[in-house]
Amino acid sequence: MAEAKKKKIIGLSCGRKNGNSEILLKEACMGAEELGIKSEIIRAMELRVKPCKGCESCSMTLSRGGEARCVIKDDDVEWILEKTLVEDCGLIVSIPTYHLRANGYFEIINERMLPTMFRNLWILKKTRVGAIIAVGGSDWTPLTLTSANIFVQHTRKVVDQIQVNWAPRPGSVLVNKQALKRARQLGRNVARAMMMPIEEVKFVGDETEVSCPVCHCNVLKVPEKLPYVICPVCNVRGVLSVSRDKMKLKWNEEDAKHPRFSEWGVKEHLDVIAKSHKKFFTEDQDKVKRLIKKYISYGNIIKPLS
Repeated sequence: MAEAKKKKIIGLSCGRKNGNSEILLKEACMGAEELGIKSEIIRAMELRVKPCKGCESCSMTLSRGGEARCVIKDDDVEWILEKTLVEDCGLIVSIPTYHLRANGYFEIINERMLPTMFRNLWILKKTRVGAIIAVGGSDWTPLTLTSANIFVQHTRKVVDQIQVNWAPRPGSVLVNKQALKRARQLGRNVARAMMMPIEEVKFVGDETEVSCPVCHCNVLKVPEKLPYVICPVCNVRGVLSVSRDKMKLKWNEEDAKHPRFSEWGVKEHLDVIAKSHKKFFTEDQDKVKRLIKKYISYGNIIKPLS
């Protein structure tokens, strides 16, 4: 237990205060506490969360050899990212689904992560663990775990993830004893993984015959034609086959070792961005300034009446 006392879990709750997402997150934290792991919970909805402006200031500064920083300074997102991406802790993200995917609060935080990641590229080594809890009011939830993995896969080895459906109103998950029990088990799974050497940590959640070996989701993209498929999150390629009434996937083992959100994958992406920016600043900038004039002057821009 001496080892456990030094560790903690940060829970990122992106749903309502004391809503279904937070209830399941707290249940998971209670499970971890059984094994001596303390927790801290961030309520995103109670903080100032502003969306990315798409200005590319962070990536352009990085491509010029500077330190990536977000231009937005008057909200709490950078603090949230420092706590969830950089701090030495386990991470459990709990997210509601309003319409097929993770909700807006989560997506805003997710899209603002790049400057923090660029300043701390060591986090891509994934020396820490994490888990995901997703909650929906019906079964219109197919993309929530997929979108949540886009965030968690940058920094954590995912231990477990659950999708809980049919929790339509705040607190309705309280009558779902199976969901509460499963959330508590998820917390225990994260706590146990935090006490292991990272190379021994394995995913212990639910999987299907076609789940990606990295994010363990089963949303597939067909880039050209079957039987070739790809995981849209991890960029791991696979070959699909059908035997009687069962689908199977043979995943590319090298891709699984070097997925999109690995040191190798991000470095390759940064190299592409650097080349793109270099071309813009050396060849295209004057041309763009000339061509954009007609678009700046065009359009009947409307606003609500004050």
